[in-house]
Amino acid sequence: MQPATAASVLGNFDAASLAHNGLVSQFMQRDGRYVVRTDGPDGHLQEYAVSHTFGREPLQQYLVDTGGGRLQALSLAWEGGAQRWFHLYPQDKPDATDVRHWTRASATWNHMCADCHSTAVTKGYDADARVYNTRWAEISVGCEACHGPGSQHLALAQNGADRDQLTNSLISLTPQASQINVCAPCHSRRSQLAEGFHPQASLFDHYQPALLDSALYHADGQMLDEVYVYGSFLQSKMYAQGVRCTDCHDAHSMQLKLPGNAVCVQCHNPAGRQEFPTLPLRSYDTREHHHHAPGTAGAQCQSCHMPRRTYMVVDPRADHSFRIPRPDLTQTLGVPNACNGCHAQATPQWADAAITAWFGPQRAPHFATAVHAGRRGEPDAEAALVAIADNAEQPAIVRATALSLLLDYDLRLSSASIERGLRDPHPLVRIGALRAAQRWAPMERWRRVQSLLTDPRLAVRVAAVTALLDVMPQLDARDQARLREHLQRYLEVLEGVADTAEGQTNRAGVYMALQNPRAAESALRESLRINPDWVPGMINLADVLRTTGRDAEAGTWLEQALQRLPDDAQVLLANALWQVRNAGQDAMAMALPMLQKAHDLEPRSAQVVYVYMVALNSSGAPQRALAVADAFLLQRYDVSILQLAASIARDAGLIEKFNDYRSGSAARG
Repeated sequence: MQPATAASVLGNFDAASLAHNGLVSQFMQRDGRYVVRTDGPDGHLQEYAVSHTFGREPLQQYLVDTGGGRLQALSLAWEGGAQRWFHLYPQDKPDATDVRHWTRASATWNHMCADCHSTAVTKGYDADARVYNTRWAEISVGCEACHGPGSQHLALAQNGADRDQLTNSLISLTPQASQINVCAPCHSRRSQLAEGFHPQASLFDHYQPALLDSALYHADGQMLDEVYVYGSFLQSKMYAQGVRCTDCHDAHSMQLKLPGNAVCVQCHNPAGRQEFPTLPLRSYDTREHHHHAPGTAGAQCQSCHMPRRTYMVVDPRADHSFRIPRPDLTQTLGVPNACNGCHAQATPQWADAAITAWFGPQRAPHFATAVHAGRRGEPDAEAALVAIADNAEQPAIVRATALSLLLDYDLRLSSASIERGLRDPHPLVRIGALRAAQRWAPMERWRRVQSLLTDPRLAVRVAAVTALLDVMPQLDARDQARLREHLQRYLEVLEGVADTAEGQTNRAGVYMALQNPRAAESALRESLRINPDWVPGMINLADVLRTTGRDAEAGTWLEQALQRLPDDAQVLLANALWQVRNAGQDAMAMALPMLQKAHDLEPRSAQVVYVYMVALNSSGAPQRALAVADAFLLQRYDVSILQLAASIARDAGLIEKFNDYRSGSAARG
């Protein structure tokens, strides 16, 4: 990041233009400034002066000051190699009503970009005035971002210290743990919990890294969305054996230490490396191994073991999980594979046959099978997820993901696994277990989770608090006071994201737990001011309005939510319940189609199933209600569904069914 000057601006501002989906943006220089004429927040063309450049290769973006200290990143970018302007959403036309539009919060530099692209950033957001006073120690990424304070280093240099003294005055990044800890804040998909990270601090005291969630990663852990390396590298055997970022990369130039395959064969060769004693000793940069003509793309280690995915239109990034190509998993799970990434016209079956011919038919078991099944809610996935979660040989991020997927399962076996996860040494595993712990009833959850409220790591403490938001009413006075103290600390964390719709919605959840609906309503209205299309804010605001006697107004927000997300089960459920409360004689006729659609979308949601069963029974279809219960209970055990089914069967005179539900034999064991 640099101020926009003739030295930093790479793009063509010599009366250039870019046509995109019917809109022509112009780039010009005027009065010594770089100016862009493009669509503003009202949809009309306006002129904006560029304040800063952002990046250089493979693309450069431009920031404009829109007032209140807010810098916005334009969706118009410059590709240096091709010497052209392009739009970051080439296939779409995000106008000012779209959350991706450059004027919206998703493109605000202060909270989306600054923390990683400048040094020692303080966001400086004033929630009352809704303005930023963002500050930094260095406008770009400087030495102290990785090596810590440099005052002693400078003093030693000025006094003629030798090289060893100068080196020792900086924080060492030689151990893998130290290096990964320093790199991860910017090279990971994560949420920020606290400002002030420095090289001696823990990642988990300032950030909460993402798990292998379905919106971010394929089931086998390959990157899907922009995830920035860390989560991929944690999955790799290289990470497990102590490989560091700087074993391959020069930390200062950001380039590979050696060109092409040379960076890989510095370790993967017949002699090996002393620091990595488990390396198989053999030649890899040979046709006998890669089975492609030397010098071609297929002969490059990266092509097979680090397949690239392109982001921001022109930025191909390599997957750092260093995986073996698995076209067999493409056939069974639909995940991509490196072979068909190059041979796009061929089939996965063809690629799998080639690998079988070269290396034999053996395939190692892969966690992808269980993760894929767990994401789909398949009943047989539970035991497989437990096996992964309990396997210390699996990467921590994989174990944490497996635990998180146990949220919708109920066997005692998996409860024991979650409890073990809550005590695991790795913070990621504890976080994954805390996600799954939300399946337990409130008091059981309190009993098992409360100790993590004082976990050594802030990321775990935050996950514990959020897992306990709904238990307050059931606690005695002493425990209520204890939880209230932790909720207040969580509110302090959320002050750092008060400029985001998500942050304001989370604040509202805390206020509701503290029985302060007025503050919750204020936070939710602020979330919708920040992002008028924020559906979670609409749903939660409607709920607050309902609990405070304003259900008619709640209906307006629920209708808006349905217009934006017509295929969301929770939105459909909330609208159906509103109809039941407010639509009189026609209520059930209006609610049932919504509930059926919600059930079709989320057949494993106990909440959706319960409400749908009640509605079916109330409309005179008890047999259909019991069929819904039976399908659900084949997949997971739930006391509330069993009890409701028993009640419906009893009232319908279905005594045999009633006895089955009452005994629990209708549910899987």
